[in-house]
Amino acid sequence: MPRIRFRTSAREVEFPAGADVNILRVAIREECGLPWRCASGNCGTDRILIEEGAEHLSPPRRRERERLGELLGQGFRLACQTYTSGDVSISWDPDQLGLDDESAAGQRLKAKWLGAADTA
Repeated sequence: MPRIRFRTSAREVEFPAGADVNILRVAIREECGLPWRCASGNCGTDRILIEEGAEHLSPPRRRERERLGELLGQGFRLACQTYTSGDVSISWDPDQLGLDDESAAGQRLKAKWLGAADTA
């Protein structure tokens, strides 16, 4: 089974072969510690560095291109906009602060994201 390696939090999550899974949704569901705020590609809080497995990722979406610009060429992506179909290893800035999951806004967004399927 393919897996996502969340190096900053030292977590690994397997997912079914043949699936395309959203990296942020998997991180939220499996409590991998990836910071996030809007989950829609606007804020850039969930910026990740692809360390291995870029060939398994979906192409960058418009919001990623607009938000990240030349950082895309340096291996950065937005977890909320990125799907993977195979093994991938990622990291992020450990000092980056995300939305407080326990806040009312955090609970609403988390419920919305977790209510959807992991796959594309």
